[in-house]
Amino acid sequence: MEKIKEFYREHPEKFYLILLGILSAIFLVLGIGSYPLVDVDETRYAVMSRDLLGHNWNFLMLNGVPFIEKPPLYFWFTALSIKLFGFHEYAIRLPMVILAAITVFFTYYTGRKIHSPKLGFYAALVLLSNVYFVMLTRVAIIDMVFTAFLTWTIYCGLLTDFVKDKNKKYLWWLFYTFASFAFLAKGLLAIVFPVAIIGIYRLINKNVREIFKPANILPGILVFLLINLPWHSAMYKEYGFEFIWVYFILHHFERLVNADSLGKTRPFLYFVPVFFVGFLPWSFHFIASIVDFFKKKWFENKLILFFAIYFIVIFGLFSAASGKLPTYVLPAVPPAAFMVAYWVYNRDKKWLTIPASIAIFATFAAIILLKTVVYTGGMSELVEYSTLAQNSTYHLVTYNMPVKPSIFLNYKKDYADLILDDNLADLKKAVLNHPESMLIYKNKNMKNKDDLEYINKFFVIVKEGKKYTLLKTNPK
Repeated sequence: MEKIKEFYREHPEKFYLILLGILSAIFLVLGIGSYPLVDVDETRYAVMSRDLLGHNWNFLMLNGVPFIEKPPLYFWFTALSIKLFGFHEYAIRLPMVILAAITVFFTYYTGRKIHSPKLGFYAALVLLSNVYFVMLTRVAIIDMVFTAFLTWTIYCGLLTDFVKDKNKKYLWWLFYTFASFAFLAKGLLAIVFPVAIIGIYRLINKNVREIFKPANILPGILVFLLINLPWHSAMYKEYGFEFIWVYFILHHFERLVNADSLGKTRPFLYFVPVFFVGFLPWSFHFIASIVDFFKKKWFENKLILFFAIYFIVIFGLFSAASGKLPTYVLPAVPPAAFMVAYWVYNRDKKWLTIPASIAIFATFAAIILLKTVVYTGGMSELVEYSTLAQNSTYHLVTYNMPVKPSIFLNYKKDYADLILDDNLADLKKAVLNHPESMLIYKNKNMKNKDDLEYINKFFVIVKEGKKYTLLKTNPK
């Protein structure tokens, strides 16, 4: 222990980096391949990414139908990981882990540059060890890709105030580059958030003119067009106005003003309890930092004011939007981490060490909890059932349920009959054509007496889960 203390005293920055590396391995990497993909989004996106291999990477497909509601960056990353490492859980989640880890170390660098190595370490540690960040790194969905590139964009915009004048243009170019990739991850919000956050901050500080210097903005716009124009042009050429309608109007503006048709409407204060729970064990520290922001006039501190604006813009816009999902406010975690870090920085070390220790134990609990939820909540059943069917000589039939990508993680679509509604005649026909069949149905959909009578007569249960049941034709 004394040697560690001595190393810290002599090389504090190396100590911070080593510790962040160790903690990143624990919080972000440990066990990412030890539980199955989660139905619905994780399995759906995994199958879509796998299906890109050997095809045109511009055009996403879902169940054989063009998928034009999302941009492609997440799927490109995942497809590349699958190509390199195979179609496994850890390969599918690996891009999220890499992006999250880079964000942690970029947070440290930003804190170090704008204030001190200690503040950077505190901010990176808080970011790394909250429930929200850990859990959404371990589930392969689009939000982490967007959050990473958006965070890097905003950090670059802030850092332009902390470098020599001759180097500012390079940070602005990075600002536009990262914003371009964020746009390929989630669309228009990649422009709205950075422009609002950096713009409001610079308006308050009366130095907004720098943003519009030709040396900064013209190369930035060129980079943005070079990165985004090819894909958007290819999509418009392939799908025409349908792409504009579905991608921009329905899944951008409709989500903001009227998400009833998408079934994602929530009350204005929906994210308040969501963020409080997700930001544990640092939630109470964050509330304390907000109190001090007003009580001690921290808004006179330009750095804290910046991160307050950063948080309010993201949290406020998502709260005002009609469409809401719990994962949406993940981009608000980095500014909250900086606000907590500054609050801790001005207090006794115990305010950091106690919740950090709790977070380490909570991470292991979260890993166990996530696996438990996946297994006991029925979110892994379709993956398991399709594996059993693929490893047998049986033909697979799904009955009275929509097409689920989870089934095709391990089962070839061409070898399955997908009966979408309550049509007993189609089920009988499928069994007649394939006497050795396995059947999957959703438990809550099986209410028809004739269906149950036929299934009980000609099938035996292989596995009965919480949400789905797997059966096979009766050998008798």
